[in-house]
Amino acid sequence: MRELLENWNLVEFNYLSVLVRLLLAMVCSGILGLERTRKRRPAGIRTYMLVCIGATVVMMTAQFMNQHWGGDPGRLPAQVISGIGFLGAGTIMMTKHYRILGLTTAAGLWASACIGLAIGVGFYFGAILTTLILVLVVVLVDEFEKQYSKNLHRVHVFVILTDIVCLKSLIQYMRSKDITVGNVELTSSSGVSGIGLFCVLKLPRHVTQDEAMQLVTEYHDVIFVERTDE
Repeated sequence: MRELLENWNLVEFNYLSVLVRLLLAMVCSGILGLERTRKRRPAGIRTYMLVCIGATVVMMTAQFMNQHWGGDPGRLPAQVISGIGFLGAGTIMMTKHYRILGLTTAAGLWASACIGLAIGVGFYFGAILTTLILVLVVVLVDEFEKQYSKNLHRVHVFVILTDIVCLKSLIQYMRSKDITVGNVELTSSSGVSGIGLFCVLKLPRHVTQDEAMQLVTEYHDVIFVERTDE
């Protein structure tokens, strides 16, 4: 592959290599962004492209400055690695019921910036291979994680009860269904009257996660219930 890149004059810093690097950054980040767009996440294909292309330009600018004026070629790319955290933090949000969303998107943006840096320095093989591996992670591992979670005999939930005194009766009710309520953490409920709590439902083998959620939902003192491990 090294010989092929040298024959096409893509190893050296020139007009052709700049064009190829920018196009490759657009393609690699677009592939990653498609998966986020498909799931309607805050940062989709356009955001991923902009981050990766921007990182590529920064790396090439650092090379250009080093060739003409000297200095540390890693100074600008280092700022991308740390600075992208601010953009990633903007995709992380907490719902009114304290469910955190956007961590995968934030990590994907950071990885997209790293791919852009690799492309910008001419590390084509590493960038392409990383893109393929990340696609496998966000697609295949996501499905594996969902199937694995369904087979677990426990569910993490957030519940809003009408009053704190109802907690004991809820625990007794679930126990009558062979379900243990554990790891209870009380919290305030935003925008809804009542008391909120996080807990773990430990299920017997004959009760599925969906059935357990249905039992909690139908309990008369429960105002709201939501899974927090999805």
